[in-house]
Amino acid sequence: MNHGYRCAGFSLLDVLIAVTIVAILASLALPNFREALQRGRRVDAVVSLLGVQVAQERWRANHPAYASLADLGWTEGVSTEGYYRLRIGQVSAGSFLATAEPQTDGPQQNDECGVFAIDPRGPVLATDYADDACWRR
Repeated sequence: MNHGYRCAGFSLLDVLIAVTIVAILASLALPNFREALQRGRRVDAVVSLLGVQVAQERWRANHPAYASLADLGWTEGVSTEGYYRLRIGQVSAGSFLATAEPQTDGPQQNDECGVFAIDPRGPVLATDYADDACWRR
């Protein structure tokens, strides 16, 4: 017996098609989103190293040689946001090398840029360190 009603709403097929479309879009967007997050976290390394460079120049203006992280007040050895481990090596009267290495248990551990480095002249773009593109992103 047909009373002329028609059920309003979505059929199961409509819902499955919508879920499939959403899943496809999410699978395309998620890798790009993760990459964008990693690029954004690289700023932590860049800003921290530039801060170390400025602090070193201030220290050097009043002392005969560059300083350690502890002398500069960076007692924890961690970048501003905590994504990178900071180190200062090769300290002398005329130079220093500061590095920012991704924390081994952090979200940057697999970042393609790897370790950032800076000296008194600016970013170190050697083979073992992040390249110019990483510093600009």
